[in-house]
Amino acid sequence: MSTGNPPWSLELEPEETWLLGILLDVYQPLVDPDDEVDPDDEVDRTEDLDGPEDGDADDDCFDFWESDLSPTVIDRDHEDPALRRLFPDAYPDDALASAEFRRFTLAGQRRERLDDIAFLRRALDALDEGPLIVQESQIDQWLRVANALRLVLASRLGIVDEITADQAERTAEQDPSDIVHPAYEWLGVLIEILIEVSWEQD
Repeated sequence: MSTGNPPWSLELEPEETWLLGILLDVYQPLVDPDDEVDPDDEVDRTEDLDGPEDGDADDDCFDFWESDLSPTVIDRDHEDPALRRLFPDAYPDDALASAEFRRFTLAGQRRERLDDIAFLRRALDALDEGPLIVQESQIDQWLRVANALRLVLASRLGIVDEITADQAERTAEQDPSDIVHPAYEWLGVLIEILIEVSWEQD
């Protein structure tokens, strides 16, 4: 990503664009359970990508997302740790007050998140034509989506603090087939870059 004053130029590798698309397909049904994404659509979208289309390992990679993180198997009850992080209780010590607060605010929160998802999908489509021009006003949307995606992956990895983060890293090092932790780490790098370029222009 370019530095200096906005607008900025953002370039992603085809594999990174593919990964963001997969993560959005995992994230969107959490935000809107009635708007499930057909995993077959994502398979079609990866046909022109150098990385995800080649070899049995890549097929296994997509199968993992489909089986372990697919919207079809995600628990949509608020007990899902991903949902608890995306839509935290306003009153942790008062379940009734939290439920009442959620009743009045959840629809609006979901709409905002869905708007951010739609924005990022349009941005990924634009990347097919070259570097994406990111305006200063768009940084917050990028950060909101990237943070939300990382929260979802953290919940699947069981990361809640530095200790569990270290445990997840050690587990990933022992399992070369793991792709969730590398995605989690990559999102962290993306977030750092977005924050750095936005601070540089202040």
